[in-house]
Amino acid sequence: MPSDITGTVSDTLSGKTVVVAVTGSIAAVRTVDLIRDLIRRGAEVHCVMSAAAAQILHPYALEYATAHPVITGITGRVEHVLFCGVGGLADLLLVCPATANTIGKIACGIDDTPVTTFATTALGSGKPVAVVPAMHEAMYRHPAVLRNLDALRGMGVTIIDPRVEEGKAKIADNARTVFEVERLLGPGDLAGRRIVITSGSNAEAVDPIRILTNRASGKTGVALALEARRRGADVTLIHRFASPAPVRQVYAESAEEMLNAVMAEVGRGCDALIGAAAVADYTLDPAAEKIKSGQDLVLRLKPTRKILKAVRDAYPRLKIVGFKAETGLDDEQLAARAEQSLRDTDLDLVVANDVARGGMGTDDNRVLIIDRQGRRHEAAGRKSLIARCIIDALVEVL
Repeated sequence: MPSDITGTVSDTLSGKTVVVAVTGSIAAVRTVDLIRDLIRRGAEVHCVMSAAAAQILHPYALEYATAHPVITGITGRVEHVLFCGVGGLADLLLVCPATANTIGKIACGIDDTPVTTFATTALGSGKPVAVVPAMHEAMYRHPAVLRNLDALRGMGVTIIDPRVEEGKAKIADNARTVFEVERLLGPGDLAGRRIVITSGSNAEAVDPIRILTNRASGKTGVALALEARRRGADVTLIHRFASPAPVRQVYAESAEEMLNAVMAEVGRGCDALIGAAAVADYTLDPAAEKIKSGQDLVLRLKPTRKILKAVRDAYPRLKIVGFKAETGLDDEQLAARAEQSLRDTDLDLVVANDVARGGMGTDDNRVLIIDRQGRRHEAAGRKSLIARCIIDALVEVL
């Protein structure tokens, strides 16, 4: 039952009601897992199905997934108004999967299935609607289907684009769909803002094969990028690791490359820079050829340029969040080091942690968030939760 899993991943959808409208695509079989993922983030989910969908997936499967009766027809309860009318119970109508047929009907105001009736009502009452197309690629490429998708966008409908592969426009991954639902139902307190985030470690070349690096995984930076995007920001993530995060990403390997990328992105205009990367403190002039093994080796290191200081010198009014990693300190000592870093670099916020206690490469962490006034906030737990706390603090200073 949903109560067993409600909110077990996060509470980002707590208090929200999502109606999943299922149409007659074979991708309908994916909706059970999607519904459970929404519930794991706190959502209450109800389902409406077309007759074609019920031929592919039995309504009992969705009733089990949601613990609610599935709507397969409009009755005297006027279910479409109950959920999607003005003041209705639903916070979002998610049409998933959406066939070419249903997309065309919604775009043209044709109202002849329970799903299209819900869609007509939701659009008329101003409720958020998201559509997740799924069909063969040839159908997806049809000019009329593309026009219908554009028409829906013009009505304010969010289109969660499919993955086009193997001759099919496959339904978006559940993680992407859940993320878009979180964004649509999120606070929107960063809407219209542009945030640049650095993440992970650098790699300084020793020779054509070897590098100097550190243990930073980039998980915190990705969590920050996702949280900022969920809350409406236009996000650019600068790092050297591949990530499926649905944000703009810029590759930067060395500290110098990261500095250049940051300066270029900030130069395009942004509201805040979050320096979550564990930037290399030292670099070296790499050997042109592979260094022979089996012998003593001395490397001459030289300090890298400090990215946040360079940005602050160039952009004195930009909001900047820095990170301070230390080892072997108690909270008072850690806070003192962090506050010194905040003053030295003229930061707006600093996030400090003792990596000897964990956090480097792990899925959870404990940090202190300190602002210019010396106020401290402790955050501990999953990095997604810590990212939310950091973004909360950033919103306060923007």
